Amino acid sequence: MKKIYLYLTVLAAAFFYSACTDDQYSERYHDPATTTTASCDKLMTGVFYNGRAYTFNSYWRMYTWDNTVIGVYAQTLGFVNSAGSLYSANDSYANDRWVNFYNTLAQFRVLQNLYDGLSESDQSIYRIFMDLSEVFIYDHLSQIVDTYGDVPFKEAGYLSITGDVAGSYPSYDKAADLYTIMLDRLGALYTDIRSLNGNLDKRATESLKIQDFINYGDLNKWERYCNSLRLRLAVRVASQGDLAAKGKQVVAEILNGNYPLVSNLEETIKLDTNNKDSEKFFNPDDLRTGYIDQSRASQAMLDVLTLSVPGENDPRLPIMYSKNAAGEYRGLSTYETYAEQQANTALPEAQRVYSRIDSTTVMYNTMFIHPVLTAAEVDFLKAEAYQNGWATGNAKTAFVNGMLNSAKFYFAENAISPSTAGTKMVMPADSIITDYAGKVWDAAANKQEVIITQKWLHFGFMQPVQAWNERRRTGYPQLYYPEDPTAQLLKKLPDRVRYTTSERSNNAKNYNAQIQAMGGTDDPYRKLFWAK
Repeated sequence: MKKIYLYLTVLAAAFFYSACTDDQYSERYHDPATTTTASCDKLMTGVFYNGRAYTFNSYWRMYTWDNTVIGVYAQTLGFVNSAGSLYSANDSYANDRWVNFYNTLAQFRVLQNLYDGLSESDQSIYRIFMDLSEVFIYDHLSQIVDTYGDVPFKEAGYLSITGDVAGSYPSYDKAADLYTIMLDRLGALYTDIRSLNGNLDKRATESLKIQDFINYGDLNKWERYCNSLRLRLAVRVASQGDLAAKGKQVVAEILNGNYPLVSNLEETIKLDTNNKDSEKFFNPDDLRTGYIDQSRASQAMLDVLTLSVPGENDPRLPIMYSKNAAGEYRGLSTYETYAEQQANTALPEAQRVYSRIDSTTVMYNTMFIHPVLTAAEVDFLKAEAYQNGWATGNAKTAFVNGMLNSAKFYFAENAISPSTAGTKMVMPADSIITDYAGKVWDAAANKQEVIITQKWLHFGFMQPVQAWNERRRTGYPQLYYPEDPTAQLLKKLPDRVRYTTSERSNNAKNYNAQIQAMGGTDDPYRKLFWAK
């Protein structure tokens, strides 16, 4: 693994998003203009590396973005109802998410350019590195689209290749058009990866094991990553909007065609903290600092864990949250007044009112598993598709499997942790989990609601961006959001994040054209095409 870092390539040229390189690494990587044909593999790693901050549950991601902004929008963490800024998104933090993606995309464009210049025989050797990088790019592109709406993509990221500053300002692409590209390309990429699986040139096979720090060269897992990501996006657009018919068609293609998907704990698409060179990616203690100041429980999540079955708690509850000083589970509620919350949070630890995220499972877990795509998510996607008749299968079975795989994932996080600061537990027998899940299903009058609510809960404080997507897409779970009458802009929960200040400055012509197309304002209440 250590060879990865000797050959990672970071862009030497700045581009219009004001990208910058990390001085600690840039001097150790080749300038893309001087790379050899054998550098396609290193450039792939560069794509992964550039996108690492929003793939790992790192301090920067969780503290500045996922927890303080998106976690509030999704109610996956407890927050105080502070007047004047309840729903505000710090522009510099939103800008960092934006810039991180476009830095990653620019790295991918260098790889594309290098690959396109290869001979046909060399392309056959290095094609796999292009394919895997493209899957990763679409994972992050979908997150950017889901956050902002229409964004530049097809013309973006080429400055370091063309050197044409005047022609480097990209226009915006429609969100629905980008979803169409992603759904189509992910289908083609799966076919190509499958054709290459077991048929790679020896040089590509050996290099892939070294350079791929996501799935370590396992193309079976890459097939599952590609298909599971495509299924996520297809279900997202299938409910309503311009791509509903296409979404349903893709869902049926994948599920009725028995495409390989993430189906168990071992197939989880993730980044491990406990890899051989984890310190090269981020300090394992980053996780603690990313959660420790934002670890109070959401009452909405506790309600799902404690009220779904009368008289029974969800088996995941004690490894997800700790009790308060009174030995009870209580989270911050959006129904509480700000004054009440202030008084409660000011109390000393011996009188602590609110439950916290379990410290063994998350905050002090220096062996943390960073989820990208899990079996539980895929099961809940299946359950929704079967329930709605988009594919053939048993919705209840898929739902129960989803809750079981969610429990396995959270208990695995708990089990791998070296910390004993919180709760350490052995997972109950599968039958106990599935029996409870069956009761949750049977008690639910609205099956769509219970599927999405459990998916939202599973994403929770580990993947709040996906949790927010589910709420906007379906309206579930039904949550209360107080208005913030003293706020200058966001008096109620927004439907999207506004474009960043740097984009308004650096790509003014295209930004202004986009705003005109949106009706003359960067409206935070403009719903995405797939939203309810």
